[in-house]
Amino acid sequence: MAAVAGGEKKIMNKRPFSLTADLDFLYLSEGHMRVFGEILSAIGRRDGLICVTGDPGAGKTIICRRLLEELGDEYNVVLVTTPPKTPQAMTETLDDAFGEMEGDSRIPVAVFDEAQHLDFRCLDHIKFLTNLEKAGEKLVQIVLVGQPELAEKIGHKRFTQLEQRIGAKLKLGTLKKKEVLAYLNHRLTVAGLSEEARFTRNSARFLYRETGGVPRLINRIANIAVEQAQQEHKGKIGAGDVKRAASKVGASLGDWKESASPRRFSPRLAFLTILLVLSAGWYFYSNPEWLIFPYDRQIAEIQVNPSRPEYALKLGAFLTREQAEELRERLAREDFTATIAAKDFGDGWTLYQVRLPGPYSEDEATNVMDRLGKIGIQSIEKIPLVRQQGELKK
Repeated sequence: MAAVAGGEKKIMNKRPFSLTADLDFLYLSEGHMRVFGEILSAIGRRDGLICVTGDPGAGKTIICRRLLEELGDEYNVVLVTTPPKTPQAMTETLDDAFGEMEGDSRIPVAVFDEAQHLDFRCLDHIKFLTNLEKAGEKLVQIVLVGQPELAEKIGHKRFTQLEQRIGAKLKLGTLKKKEVLAYLNHRLTVAGLSEEARFTRNSARFLYRETGGVPRLINRIANIAVEQAQQEHKGKIGAGDVKRAASKVGASLGDWKESASPRRFSPRLAFLTILLVLSAGWYFYSNPEWLIFPYDRQIAEIQVNPSRPEYALKLGAFLTREQAEELRERLAREDFTATIAAKDFGDGWTLYQVRLPGPYSEDEATNVMDRLGKIGIQSIEKIPLVRQQGELKK
């Protein structure tokens, strides 16, 4: 990527507003510095468990990576970027990282990024890990970093004991209005473009209004604005330039929030929805321990060919109905019609499960799973459906 000024081209080593978590571009705002300092203090106190939450794009991942650099030889740090799906997988991850530490005086620290994806079994396992002590101090320091759903999960009454073990609860906010221009200039300087391009105060104000100070959203617009400036040989990037850039990418705060809203059904999709909901009835009717919400109660007969196996697909289980509804709405935007079932496990908590009821043949189930994988849904369980005594059973 080249920057143009006075007819000369300067080759950039890196794009100034890349969406990747690059430590070279780390800008510690007032809020980021406060949270980062409190994480270090909590680890130094050997608090055992630290929870950091923040909205998507606020800079959580890059803070995790900075933590790896900041903690010196006194610590043995592992960053887990893909949350384990089972307690066994979590144990294996920690064993791989810390299994050879016998006689090692370093303090083990496990940082789990995207921790909102940890299910209730893994969170229960973390409660167990926080009980492990050596010489009166926590054996391992655990830092959970995730979106606000993480706080909602831990706040559930099931995890009262886990929540009580948290030594520091921290929330990472967005950039303040006065920090946006400094953030833009910082990234341009790191990329070697500070002399060739600069944002005006008005453009920074517009970016703040448009993005709410979310760094990732700022980057998406600023990236286009810089490219435009280079193509037009402009050194100053004004409010009009960033408005034009914003029109080319869905990076405003309004666009970002709107993407999570339910999609209006077309008449054709509504008809298919009715058919699938009716089909779902038989499948859930065969599982009386699951309580289907009223809008999923319709029941219809499904003709099953015993010689041809058919399946339903289980896509996830959640501790709150809101989380299940969020996945259901996301699937609706991709033309999948899912159902939600609830199961009461006692002790005051309920599990909400999201399913595609099918029924699907083997090939259909494989194709649907492939489509789901392409939109980022990986945790899929294929459930065989068979006929027993004239009824459809799981």
